[in-house]
Amino acid sequence: MVPQKTLGSTIITNEVQYGTLKTLLYRKYSYNQILISKWITLFLYAVSLYIISIFSSWLIKISFLGRQFQLTDHINKTQYVWQSWQATNISEFLTLVFLMSFVLLLATMFNNSTPAIIVGIMVYFAASIFSQLMYMLLDKIQWLKWSPINMMNLGAQLDNNHLERLTHLNLSTLTSGYLLYMIIFLLLGVVIFRKRNS
Repeated sequence: MVPQKTLGSTIITNEVQYGTLKTLLYRKYSYNQILISKWITLFLYAVSLYIISIFSSWLIKISFLGRQFQLTDHINKTQYVWQSWQATNISEFLTLVFLMSFVLLLATMFNNSTPAIIVGIMVYFAASIFSQLMYMLLDKIQWLKWSPINMMNLGAQLDNNHLERLTHLNLSTLTSGYLLYMIIFLLLGVVIFRKRNS
């Protein structure tokens, strides 16, 4: 996940740092068009990487593990290997997309790619550590369930409904919060990007 976030933090700052943003604006592209094209490019890049990753995993399974296990084998009474594999990939992808929206917000705040990368990686690791601590705090501090860090659990809760006891939000509420935070991060990015570069 870190390479995608690193790319996300540099895809915008490099335009400012190396002066190519002025060239794009001179060609009559608006700030919104530039930023939205970056979002779409990064999203398609992430989708492509996940498709390649899934295909590579499948090839490695066939090449090296052969018939040691089948994708149709049961993990437990209700779940097959392929279902668990699919749920894990979806969970990781949803977390990545959520973090990318936040990293793109951070990228609009910097003129140089180095601090954007450093802050993005620091926030990622801090969020990973805090997400484990947050489960313990949610029983005591109820408003934390509305934090962006809790919304990152959407993918995991899709795979395991029992996480609702830890996140204190049902799946539909978590999905709504996830989408709302993504939209807020992306809209804030547009506002900051326009103000800083106008």
